[in-house]
Amino acid sequence: MRAKRSKKYRKLMHQYEMTFGFREPYQVLVDSNFLHAVDSFKMELLPALERTLQGKPKPLLTKCSLAAIMAAQPINPKTNQPYRPRHLPPPTELPLRHCSHNPESEPIDEVECLLSLLSPSAEVKKNKEHYILATADAPVKKTDKNDAQQRKRKRDEEREEERAIRRSQMLRLRARSIPGVPIIYVKRSVMVLEPLSTQSENVRDGAERAKFRYGLDADPSLEKPAEKEEPKKKRGPKVKGPNPLSVKKPKKKESGPGPAQLAKKVKQADKPNEDVSEKPEGEEGAAKPKRRRRHHKSAAPQDNDAAPSTEPGPEASAMEVDV
Repeated sequence: MRAKRSKKYRKLMHQYEMTFGFREPYQVLVDSNFLHAVDSFKMELLPALERTLQGKPKPLLTKCSLAAIMAAQPINPKTNQPYRPRHLPPPTELPLRHCSHNPESEPIDEVECLLSLLSPSAEVKKNKEHYILATADAPVKKTDKNDAQQRKRKRDEEREEERAIRRSQMLRLRARSIPGVPIIYVKRSVMVLEPLSTQSENVRDGAERAKFRYGLDADPSLEKPAEKEEPKKKRGPKVKGPNPLSVKKPKKKESGPGPAQLAKKVKQADKPNEDVSEKPEGEEGAAKPKRRRRHHKSAAPQDNDAAPSTEPGPEASAMEVDV
């Protein structure tokens, strides 16, 4: 359930960011009932708010809320000042939000103070400072039924508790009437983020319609002319060809050399002639000697290699006389 709840809260805060411009760190206005509930359930303030808002929070306490907390505490006889309550975090964790409702800077009712910060103008309800309200129901005091004095005061205490609960419920109801105010409350040791109120949903839907209408009312001159769609040709039955593996591959035709190759060969043939013609006369005699051929071992000696004489010998002359 915690994973589903965190995913739901993440989407909800994303809607507040897109519609109303909320940004981190989120400013959270904390009232006295919320601090009492957090302390009674032994919850840590900053980690719990961070898990609920799915982002970095910045809790703030108003002067009027601080005055309401200190007014409910007994007075220390040594200092004539009220005791600091246990559920009040230090100023480093919960800084003070200065609010001036009158020239004397006297504190007013806590509910009226928080509502004036959420919507400064009564006519135009708008959360300009992007505050988040953190509240809870008023704490209920436990009474001992055996005590006779407490029985007598039971009715008066119940009436006071009912008034405190009504005031906390009225604060949440009036905060829902202001668009763009996220509300956090503690219920049974669980910190809950309320869904969008009706006023916030109306603002979100109006913003979405404005975007849609802007697309429809765009300048027609900027639009591209509609292209005529050509009628699609109907395709007939697909003709299947033979299996390419069973077909004999065609032989490649031996093509002769092209004109470019012939021209290249002619140029190569003409190059040696050009080199010979370009040589000077003095270099013709200094031509490279030819390479001698090697003879086999069975060849005749070098004396037999001499050319035969053309003059007839004595034997030849004798044979001619006999004839």
